[in-house]
Amino acid sequence: MEYMPRDIENKQFNIVHKGLNENEVRDYLRELSDELEKLRSEKAMLQRIIDDKDENINRFRAVENTIGEALVVAQRAGDEIKASAGMQADVIIQDARNYADQIVNDAMQKSREITYQTEDMKRQSKIFRARFQMLVQAQLDLLQNEDWDYLLNYDLETKPIEQTPPDKVE
Repeated sequence: MEYMPRDIENKQFNIVHKGLNENEVRDYLRELSDELEKLRSEKAMLQRIIDDKDENINRFRAVENTIGEALVVAQRAGDEIKASAGMQADVIIQDARNYADQIVNDAMQKSREITYQTEDMKRQSKIFRARFQMLVQAQLDLLQNEDWDYLLNYDLETKPIEQTPPDKVE
């Protein structure tokens, strides 16, 4: 049975002969009632505090769960970003290698072209030199021809000097 402070205070007892002092009993019951009322108030207050603490604990647990989930999501995002960055780095490295290979191939091609042009210029220079030598030799041969002597000895005002033509030279 649950005792309420008012029930204690309003409790009626049977009066018996040679019984207890009614005023003392009533005072005592009133003190008990007041004490019980005070304990019930304290209990209600403590229950509210416990409920508030439980509510705070539940909120903290919810926050903890949310933070835990956020950490898991952040970890996954970090892993995905790391993986993506790794793949992008691989792509960039492969592109750089391809570009480097292209540069090397272009340089090799240009080197071959320059080598071919150099060899062609050497060949053309040899041909030019040989032709130029032949031309110079022909000019020297012309200069060394005896017809020059004949022409230089020819006097315009006088009669030609008798000289044997170069083809009849003995």
